[in-house]
Amino acid sequence: MAPSRILTTAALCAVLAAACTGDDEPELGFAEVDRAEVVETVAAAAVLEPRERVTVSAQVGGEVAELLVGDGDVVEAGDELVRLSSESLDQQVEQAETAVETAEELGSVDAAAAPDLGAVIAPFQRQFDTVLPELVGALDEQVAAAESALETAILQVVEASEAADELRAEVVVALEERDVLGLVDELDLDELPEGPRSGAALDALSEAQEATERARGQLAVTRSEFRQASEELAAAERQLEEQAGASQQAQAAAVAGQVEQAERALEITRARLDDLVIEAPIDGVVELVRGGGGGGVPDLGDLGGLDGDAGDVEGLLGDGAPGELLGDGGDDGPIRVGSTVGVGQPLLTIFDLSGFAAAAEVDEIDVVDVEPGQPVEIVLDAFPGETLVGEVERIGLAPRSDAAGGALYPVGIEVIEVPDGVEPRVGLTAATEIEVARVDGELVVPTSALLRRGEGEVVHVVRDGVAVEEPVTLLAIGDEDAAVDGDLEPGETVITTGVELVSDGDEVEG
Repeated sequence: MAPSRILTTAALCAVLAAACTGDDEPELGFAEVDRAEVVETVAAAAVLEPRERVTVSAQVGGEVAELLVGDGDVVEAGDELVRLSSESLDQQVEQAETAVETAEELGSVDAAAAPDLGAVIAPFQRQFDTVLPELVGALDEQVAAAESALETAILQVVEASEAADELRAEVVVALEERDVLGLVDELDLDELPEGPRSGAALDALSEAQEATERARGQLAVTRSEFRQASEELAAAERQLEEQAGASQQAQAAAVAGQVEQAERALEITRARLDDLVIEAPIDGVVELVRGGGGGGVPDLGDLGGLDGDAGDVEGLLGDGAPGELLGDGGDDGPIRVGSTVGVGQPLLTIFDLSGFAAAAEVDEIDVVDVEPGQPVEIVLDAFPGETLVGEVERIGLAPRSDAAGGALYPVGIEVIEVPDGVEPRVGLTAATEIEVARVDGELVVPTSALLRRGEGEVVHVVRDGVAVEEPVTLLAIGDEDAAVDGDLEPGETVITTGVELVSDGDEVEG
């Protein structure tokens, strides 16, 4: 409770009292300074909530095939609640399976359609194996024939030379025999003609040599071209093999990607089949959603005493089995077997009634003093004589506006103790007192003795019949008393009534 509000109210009451008496001097009230305990609290209205509640929605659209729970049923996490059926989802699974089969078949077709490199290379290889070797063989024969002709020409030249030498010798002998005049010695026999050494035999020899060289050169060129062509054919074969291998790898990778994508789509689609079975996310009590809403406070008036846990809720739906509900299952009723539900449609809410919390709203003036962990007293309107014990759990960040335009901040309070005989129920209204400060052993004065002066507080102490204004520092303000720090002593008298009409130094009687 804010000090300024308390002081304003006290001052107003004192002024009204003085005006009603008609006296020139107002009647004053007095109290002694003491040392005691002061508890400062913040008041706030609240509503009781379960420890946890979860609204369960449909993850996929479909039709309710089985409804396994009803209002008030106690469930555990993992229990099946609703089973849906979906023809469209079944069709999607079939389509995904077909896509996988098609992708796999495409892979086998692509593998069978790989190019046959042997058929491409064979014609060229046959050409090299048949035509070129024959050509080289013919050239070999030509070289052999040329070399044979060359040998014959050489032999003829040698034979002609030998014949010429013999003839020359015979001429020399004949001349010597008939040398009457003795002239033979004066002849230069080396100048005698050598016959065929410069004739046709030498020409034939020269031609044979040239033919042999040409044949050998042509054979060398042909063999070189043959080797080069063979190497080019081998290189072309290797290149084709590499290209074919790369093509096959690319095709295999593409097919593998298609298969993987199809299998992933099938996996995802099959996983959606699991969403047709709706399970409880937490332990608690079931309340089926009505009117297409969800998450609101349900009517749990027939759940009986829960005493902080699920309690005995059997038989709340009469003799019907779970899922057999009252009503016609129309727009305002809960789901039932055969109902059509859409994706994200709320179906039921599970309330964890093993514990409770109070959702309070604290004024912006007071919320600055509220912190997590502070103790709280909770009084339910339905049980005015009983006090529940709680503790501040959290302070919300976003406030809402009240009717006067002020801000109210949400404060979550955990209920720790519930008195015997008190049956908490979701939605019960309550008044809370949050303890924001507790001071013990400090100076204490009545809250009505406090008077604001500027930015601080003062009290008027009666000393020797004179009102002395003493500034004080507030430590804590309770409902009736305030703990202060100042130049006061226990046992001194302070003015409590009419304090706003007294000035420092006034004489007072008390």
